[in-house]
Amino acid sequence: MKDLNSAPGSTSFSAFWSELCAYTRQGMAALRAMSWPMLLACCLGLAFVITILPLAIMLFALVMLLRWASNSDDIDADTKAANSSQSPQ
Repeated sequence: MKDLNSAPGSTSFSAFWSELCAYTRQGMAALRAMSWPMLLACCLGLAFVITILPLAIMLFALVMLLRWASNSDDIDADTKAANSSQSPQ
């Protein structure tokens, strides 16, 4: 007898798996159709995207965080200096 209460998500997983297999087949067909120089260029581009680009984004974020931290200290010092230089009335 067929199970009337199938597990939730089983059809969506089957659809996901079939789509993933279809995309893999398309990718393999595209790789087979490429010339060697084009394949090398694609590999270098993929290596750039995977390694160098995230490193550059992380270093940029780190520099911005350090600049923000150093500017917040300067603002506190400027307000204290401005308050102390005012003449009492």
